Amino acid sequence: MEIVYTIPGLGTDRNLFKNISIPQHSLKILEWPKPEPAFTLSDYAKTFIDQIDKSTPINMMGVSFGGMLCCEIADLIQVKKLVLISSCKTREELPIRIKFLKIFPLHKLVRDSGYRKLVSKLSWFIGFEKNDLFEFKQMAQSMPPNYFKYCIDMIINWPRKYNSQTIYHIHGLADRLLPSSKIKNFEPIKNGNHAMVVYKAHELNSILKKVFNGH
Repeated sequence: MEIVYTIPGLGTDRNLFKNISIPQHSLKILEWPKPEPAFTLSDYAKTFIDQIDKSTPINMMGVSFGGMLCCEIADLIQVKKLVLISSCKTREELPIRIKFLKIFPLHKLVRDSGYRKLVSKLSWFIGFEKNDLFEFKQMAQSMPPNYFKYCIDMIINWPRKYNSQTIYHIHGLADRLLPSSKIKNFEPIKNGNHAMVVYKAHELNSILKKVFNGH
């Protein structure tokens, strides 16, 4: 049985994958290392490597920010298959509001406590339903100090222009955080929002079965 190393989205943990199952594969959800000031996304990706067994085939799957990290990790170690869900493959696919903050870095004025409040309030925009709001807020509050402040800065300053690794990208057509209109070469999920890994798991599991098992 092969392992699929998975990285959840910004401010979430292993519970994000509670409905995901891939035949003949086991999921290993990577833990969030503590980010440091001035880390680039590439720097942060390096801190995940110790959690990966490099003696066996390496499959990777990431959601949102986790997908961006997977792209960077694939530059550092050989990856057999790489899947992104509700994510971006390059800077070009980031929405204009994020690119704007690179020119006018207003995000640097926000404190860690402010980010935590903001993330909790944006749960509806991300797509989490009412019954899951408490769990989402708990995940967000469990992140290390300054996690949001440093990670958001990494995304805003992400310079990635291309990928040498073949990527299978699955994206929801109703994603408001990372609009599908900016995404290239992806498998569309009708009515899928940014949190579709929870709510469209049946469709995702069907696609993932084909991606990782070839049928």
